[in-house]
Amino acid sequence: MSKKSEILKVSLTHFAKKGYENTSLDDVAKELNITKPALYYHFKNKKTIYNEVFKMEFQKVLPCIQNITTLKDYVFCMAEFFENSEITKLFSKELANEANYLEDDTIELISKTLKKLRTLIPQNINPFLIQTIIVSTLITYQNTITLRSRISKIVGVDKHITSIQEDLYKMVQNYIGGDK
Repeated sequence: MSKKSEILKVSLTHFAKKGYENTSLDDVAKELNITKPALYYHFKNKKTIYNEVFKMEFQKVLPCIQNITTLKDYVFCMAEFFENSEITKLFSKELANEANYLEDDTIELISKTLKKLRTLIPQNINPFLIQTIIVSTLITYQNTITLRSRISKIVGVDKHITSIQEDLYKMVQNYIGGDK
């Protein structure tokens, strides 16, 4: 693994745990056993590292969605992507911050998922709404694993009754009123 890749991997963990503002590049460098100037040798600044983390992660979902032809496959690709708890936590933090730290080229890369979704739903349906339903459901589901486990013991609900992907797909299908 290249030093750049190592920096991004460790940075992802820190950003996911603490968010952009509370992540210290000193801590990242320390964990990597390098100096902070060594980080700056590879990346211009903290914001650059942050954006590169997003690009690295979203590059992973693009091959999955590239050749799909159904909404069901799209939901399943996105569900697999958001099984990574670190990107899920990081993305939810960034959404809460209204994407303030993401550069235009990062937003453009992330937008490729929405562009693909637009080809899979009827044109009269707002793709932002469908994407919000899919992404927010997956993020919430992933980020509440521990809470759901605790609640299921109290309420007596089997938390493994069905797959989130199937339920989410059915919910979206219900909303748009058909299969495409």
